[in-house]
Amino acid sequence: MKALFITLLIFVSAFLIYDRFLTPAGRRIVFENPPLVLPEETPSRSTTIRTERVPRPSTDSPAPLVKSGDGFVPPQIEPLEQLTKNWTVFPPTAFPRQVKLSKPVQLRMAGGASTLPAGSTAFALSAQSNVLLVAPTETSQARGQIFVHDTDMPTQVRASYERWKKGRIEQAHAAWKQKLASGAITAASMPHAVDALGKPKANADGSYDLLLASMRSGQVTDIKPAKIKRWGSPQATTIDDKPTWTLNLWYETIAFCGPLDAEAQAQIRDGQVIRWIYPGSGEPVP
Repeated sequence: MKALFITLLIFVSAFLIYDRFLTPAGRRIVFENPPLVLPEETPSRSTTIRTERVPRPSTDSPAPLVKSGDGFVPPQIEPLEQLTKNWTVFPPTAFPRQVKLSKPVQLRMAGGASTLPAGSTAFALSAQSNVLLVAPTETSQARGQIFVHDTDMPTQVRASYERWKKGRIEQAHAAWKQKLASGAITAASMPHAVDALGKPKANADGSYDLLLASMRSGQVTDIKPAKIKRWGSPQATTIDDKPTWTLNLWYETIAFCGPLDAEAQAQIRDGQVIRWIYPGSGEPVP
């Protein structure tokens, strides 16, 4: 028995030596070598990162700015994910709203707890990050929490966003055509609407003819006279190293989630509205 074991050991050792050193590459049984990776082919950390971050096509990516048949260039509109910061930020006007639950939610109140099953509806009252605070009704004291994506809120918001985006483009197109028709490509000019110092004159109701004319000419499309809630007073300042009057107003605009209160500023110089901006960011008002 011992002799048989020694014989087998010698045979196995001889086979392994032959397979390692004498058998051609590609035909070895035990010691087949892995494929050779040349240095320049070795995956690097940076290569891996670039590969993982190749963006996938998204319906929310901004459409390229392509001129229409009449030369109109549609405005660049931010993708929905960017506006909501990846579904973590919503304007207050988005609430309350009724949502459908895709997962059960445990509700708590002073008298105990209950559960809303998946498939039922609830009222989203607010959001913190990507979590909704929900209640069975708008007046109920019971409260529960659920992730935004465990409800149909993204579907609702996306539908509102698409309508809003289409409306913004149509509105900008109509204003552009109005400018062409009237020849008012530059700022609206109404010298009689300002005093000797260039300060805009207010009407009895607090409005200003110069600013109203600017809106009607299409210089700004987001502000509608009927949606203005409050007019400010002209303030003298210096912009672009030139004496300028600024006048803020507050109005209701339509955001991707519904109506929203906004503040805009008109900058007036030489009897003209030279530009409209959002005073907080300095961005132009569409």
